[in-house]
Amino acid sequence: MAENGYFELISQEGNILLKVYPPEAEGEMVTTEDVNRYLDLISFHEFDIVGVDSYLKENEFAQPLLLGTGELIPESEKCVITIVKEGLRALARFYPPMKGGAVLTESDIVSSLKLAGVKHGIKKKAIQHFLSNHEYCRDYIIAEATPPVHGHNARIQYFFDVNATAKPKLNDDGSVDFHQLGNIKLVSEGDKLAELTPVDRGRPGIAVNGKQIPPRKVKNLMLRFGRNIELSKDRCRIYSKVSGHVTLVEDMVLVSDIYQVPANVDSSTGDIVYKGTVQVTGNVNTGFRIEAEGDIVVNGVVEGATLIAGGNIVLKRGMQGMDRGELQAEGNITAKFLENCKVKCNGVLKADAILHSQVECRDNIDVLGKKGLINGGQMQTYGSIHATTLGSTMGASTKIDILSDVDLIKKVNTMKEEIEELEKELGKIDQIAELVRAKIQMKEEVPEGQMKFIREASVRKPELARQIREKKYERESIQTRIQKHKNASVRAEGIVYGGVKLTIKDAVRNIRDKESHCKYVREGADVRSIGL
Repeated sequence: MAENGYFELISQEGNILLKVYPPEAEGEMVTTEDVNRYLDLISFHEFDIVGVDSYLKENEFAQPLLLGTGELIPESEKCVITIVKEGLRALARFYPPMKGGAVLTESDIVSSLKLAGVKHGIKKKAIQHFLSNHEYCRDYIIAEATPPVHGHNARIQYFFDVNATAKPKLNDDGSVDFHQLGNIKLVSEGDKLAELTPVDRGRPGIAVNGKQIPPRKVKNLMLRFGRNIELSKDRCRIYSKVSGHVTLVEDMVLVSDIYQVPANVDSSTGDIVYKGTVQVTGNVNTGFRIEAEGDIVVNGVVEGATLIAGGNIVLKRGMQGMDRGELQAEGNITAKFLENCKVKCNGVLKADAILHSQVECRDNIDVLGKKGLINGGQMQTYGSIHATTLGSTMGASTKIDILSDVDLIKKVNTMKEEIEELEKELGKIDQIAELVRAKIQMKEEVPEGQMKFIREASVRKPELARQIREKKYERESIQTRIQKHKNASVRAEGIVYGGVKLTIKDAVRNIRDKESHCKYVREGADVRSIGL
């Protein structure tokens, strides 16, 4: 270890002398500031500081430097304590005693530390090192703070794309696809949405003066969320309670099973494929598509677009399909008007007017209201059709078909046979199982073939029971529908114009002359008109 240079005062024959000992190896040289600090410490002020500085710079120390005259009481060994870096360390700097002066003891050094305000982290080894070596004019790290343990900010990890910016896809041919923008972030019930790593505030340290050293400030966060979201018991994770779409709005996670489009469905939104219900505030432009497992509600006009709903479709203003528009609903369809479009509806269809459209419906079609007009195109349904006006003065070809239940009846009979076959198989399993149980009770040997059958049957039996339940339910539903539409008819509250072709369960009637206030029913092989 390099040993610094140091100095001492000598009182000799009425003179006060400064004796300098140069450093060894790469030790540090005595500085003017160090000499000045020491002389201030012992209250020796009558000396030439410029002379001291010149003497040290000349680096010729064979002869001591005369500081002044007079007599000095021999000074003891000195210890100067300095607290640095806001209490992280305390440094001790020692100066040699004059001839006849006392040397420091451990107790003296500890007293100096206390006097300087050092209360914590005193390094006994550093004190012992000095007492063993008495190295002067160097800084001993004589006390060190206990540093704070710094914590960390709370962090939230989101398990969905929080980027709400919808970007169109660039196709291989260089064109831009505005349909698949990916701006709907779909989630399923039970999906983890976000996880919080809680804030760690850390632990304070202790400075050498005994004061606390606070850890770095950290930022706390909490999971913010709306309805349809479940919080874990430890409050660190959130899960979706429904299938729908997730968004992040000002650090709040929102899950909705209703997707609301605030304006039009167009190139700004792209196509919409959603597990819940879709509500459109504006219009649905030509060429775009909405698929929803729930309902679709459109406040504006639907152009030549495609709407497919697992539930109902409600068009508050209607559809101008331009021969491109298409509606498909597992439930009901309600619209102000339907024009030049294709419609498939498994429930009831209600509209104020249906013009030049191809309609397939399983239940009733009601076209009433101010116009109540069916003109052009073809209506096909298993239920009844109720309208105000059929056709027009222009004689546009208008086909009204109430479909025969023959296919449904055939399906019911086929399903009956299928159910019987499944029940027969289930009965065979129960029969053999009962036989095996009896043999086991009688302690008879059961053939391996029967045991293998029983093992396979234990897996097959629940599946058979499920198939039977589902087929019975479907068959009963079809039978209910057949019974409901047994007496389906076409009812016109107003005028039926020439050019309308009525087909009721394979019986046909072409309207040639204007008729009014009629109900059309099948009677034998004919369609008969009954006045209202």
